Amino acid sequence: MRPLPGDFEKWNEEHAIKHDLDKFYNHPNRLFRFIENKRIKVLIQEADIRDSDSVLEIGCGAGHILERIPNGRLTGIDISPVQISRAEKRLGNKARLMVAKGENLPFEDKFFDRILCTEVFEHVLEPDAIIAEMMRVLKDNGIISLSIPNENLIMFTKNVLLNSGFRRVLEPKESRWDLAAKNNLDEWHIHNYSLKLIKKQVNKFFDISSIHRIPYFFIPFRYVLKLVKAI
Repeated sequence: MRPLPGDFEKWNEEHAIKHDLDKFYNHPNRLFRFIENKRIKVLIQEADIRDSDSVLEIGCGAGHILERIPNGRLTGIDISPVQISRAEKRLGNKARLMVAKGENLPFEDKFFDRILCTEVFEHVLEPDAIIAEMMRVLKDNGIISLSIPNENLIMFTKNVLLNSGFRRVLEPKESRWDLAAKNNLDEWHIHNYSLKLIKKQVNKFFDISSIHRIPYFFIPFRYVLKLVKAI
């Protein structure tokens, strides 16, 4: 259910507490883990981070992506205090972490060489505002690496599995986590994302350098896009 603007932070925090991202990234199903690991690998590869780069992750959650970035000067922001607390425990001094809104980034213009934003836009009220802020704080020769879910394919696959009696593929007993078997838009997602929608949103500010379909071209459960500032 879509929250009202004044209720958004409370709504988001309730979901952050309810859905521990460790259960997402360590899901017992091997295919599930394969898809997510490939998304992260491609996301970081496309960012092409150098040792000297200043790197921002918007919506860093519990720090699972920042944990896997081997270099660069890392900063992570998230609107959720509980997620930042989890990230601090995971990362220690590896990254600078702060509670902040993606729609109002507390950084100067053209501050970052690289920005990562993965599986965030579907959770927020104003994706366009976040994209505009990314444009503002990214250096002219910078790179954005972002990913979104292919909601229609994900929900179609869930429905096929559920209607065929294969609920345990999505929700193994040992997972103790039921979000994978639920309708995304009934839980933590506000927008129904597709490649067409993300192209429309980012094309106002950026050129799309590449698009990766994860895990494979013919079954794109996720899209990873590499963006550069439009000339």
